[in-house]
Amino acid sequence: MYRAALLITLIALSMLPASALAERAPESGHSAYHGALRAFEAGNYADAAALLERLLDSDGSCARCAHLLGKTYGRMAEEAGWTQAMRLAQKTRSALEQAVELAPDDVDAISDLIRYYRAAPGFLGGSSEKAERLELRLEELLTAHAG
Repeated sequence: MYRAALLITLIALSMLPASALAERAPESGHSAYHGALRAFEAGNYADAAALLERLLDSDGSCARCAHLLGKTYGRMAEEAGWTQAMRLAQKTRSALEQAVELAPDDVDAISDLIRYYRAAPGFLGGSSEKAERLELRLEELLTAHAG
């Protein structure tokens, strides 16, 4: 049951097209970010993760890097054994939370974190309460952008 919920979560996170992440590439580390994005799109998730981890080590304020790293960990978890998938799911959550913390108005990152909170079991950080709080914030953001 938990494995199915975890896989659904990770698949849902990978649904946002990577091209949407390319549209808002970070200023610093621009070429490294695009290298990570290309690796992600090619399915070279370990390479993408290594590049993104280095970018975040050198610039901890890169929300786009954290968001793509969360998606990358999610894809890696899809291909991993159960124990490794659980560790990668926790890294996915952590990276998505970092992305939302760094860019609190990023609709895509918030949406991915909501999906994670909704689908992940509690022991992996899933929480309907957290999801509901973020859904309210997302609704406020969308309303503000529409008006």
